[in-house]
Amino acid sequence: SFQVEIEKLDYHHYLPLFFDGLCEMTFPYEFFARQGIHDMLEHGGNKILPVIPQLIIPIKNALNLRNRQVICVTLKVLQHLVVSAEMVGEALVPYYRQILPILNIFKNMNGE
Repeated sequence: SFQVEIEKLDYHHYLPLFFDGLCEMTFPYEFFARQGIHDMLEHGGNKILPVIPQLIIPIKNALNLRNRQVICVTLKVLQHLVVSAEMVGEALVPYYRQILPILNIFKNMNGE
């Protein structure tokens, strides 16, 4: 069990740190990053929305690796992020210009 309850963590510090881990492809680091993100999103509630601006660069860095596995994981994390709290989807709109161009490269590669 954790020393501190997830709900009491400093989301401004730890959530971006876990998002930085999206670039990891080595076990166990990639597992810890993904599990940390999902656990924090599951329990974050209203602490998530204020942290959105700090998550954009780690998301962009992960997508810019152009690694299919990392992109798939990042997209799944984005899906979880959007449903994790009210207004998160709307809060991402101003950052579409930073996130979407790299996805454009991969949009027609499904199944290749």
